[in-house]
This record gives sequence, C-alpha cells and structure tokens, in this order.
Amino acid sequence: MNTYTRIKPAFLSACIIAALTLIPGCNVITPIAFAIHGPEKIMPAYTLEENAKTVIFVDDPSSQITQRRLRYAIADRATKELLAKRVLVDMLDPRGILTAASNERYGEQMSIAELGKSVGADIVIYAVVTEFSLSPETGAYIPRTSMRVKVIDVASGKRLWPNSEMGLIANIQIPQKPGSYPGTTGARLEMEQTLSGRAGLGLSQLFYKHEITETVLFNR
Repeated sequence: MNTYTRIKPAFLSACIIAALTLIPGCNVITPIAFAIHGPEKIMPAYTLEENAKTVIFVDDPSSQITQRRLRYAIADRATKELLAKRVLVDMLDPRGILTAASNERYGEQMSIAELGKSVGADIVIYAVVTEFSLSPETGAYIPRTSMRVKVIDVASGKRLWPNSEMGLIANIQIPQKPGSYPGTTGARLEMEQTLSGRAGLGLSQLFYKHEITETVLFNR
C-alpha cells in the first residue's frame, strides 16, 4: 500500500533553494521568490466602505470622449468589477447619475454630492476623463485614457480620498503592435469600446488588491 506524506512548505522551499544553488551561473533569487510568494501584489489606493451604497460617475467636461455611451461603458465595467470582487455589495446603475447630470443644462449645475443624492447614493466614485485617444502622439497608435479620480461622501459633500483636490491620476493604455491601426470607422469604434472597458477595469483596480501581472494601470 502506498503511503503519501504532506511535505511542509518550509522544508520544500529549503529543498528547492538547495537544489538550485547547485546550478552554476543560475540567478535563483527571483524565480524562488516567485515560486513561493507568487507575483507581486498591488495594494488598493483607497479602501471603500463595503456596505455603502455607491455609484460611479464618469464626467467629461472637456469632451474628450465622442459618445456618451463610452462614459457609461467605463462606469459599467468598473461597477461590475467591484461587485464581482466583493469590494462593494450595494452599487447603483451608472445610468441614473449620467441622466441626472445631462439634465443640468436645463437648470443650475449640481455638485457631485447633489448628483449622488439625487440617485440615492451614499458614496460617489467620481472620475473626470482628461484624455481619451487612439493616437495620443503623432504617428503613434497607442489607445490611451487618463482620469482624475475622487471619492465623495454624499452626506457631507466632502472628498474622502485622495488628499489632493485634483484627484488621483489613473492612466490606462492598450499596447499595440506596429501596423495595427484600425483602418475603418467600424474598427475604430470597436477599439474605442475596448478602451472604455479597459478604462473601467483600471478604475476598479484602484480599489482592490491585485497581482501586478493583472493590472492595466501604469505610472502608479
């Protein structure tokens, strides 16, 4: 009869290190660390209150995005990610706050807290798009977007995070191969939709721990 014995992790790690150190010219530190601890983790920039009723509002005062549906796509993807990761358990559909903001043209401009209150939110994750482009540089095709992100408490109207009034800058891009520029209108629209989804993922990643191999954020 075969007998199976569980090997203790510490003993197994010592064996691996001993074996690899016998291989001349081998750089063993990085692979061993990766094997034992896994990829490096990126910690959340801010910890949201799990049970607070939260809505995401993607604003575009400088008209960086050509279509409103892309603003919704960013907020919707971020909402779904935060719910899926159990970062938050009570989130509102972003359509409501987008609609409330679009009605401002017919009256006085509302504050972010007032917009949040109008849809019954406790917290607003407020993201201002400062860049949304498929070709941010002449001759380059690197779909990229940047957002200034804040967390606003609806009851007090105060900014909970970050300390800077300008917000935290979140940069997201899609690496592209040379010669892959979308040559048709349909292809460009599809890439804009893809960039919006990736932006939403990046927005959500600000608020939960994830592996560095999974992140779509850069310059963080």
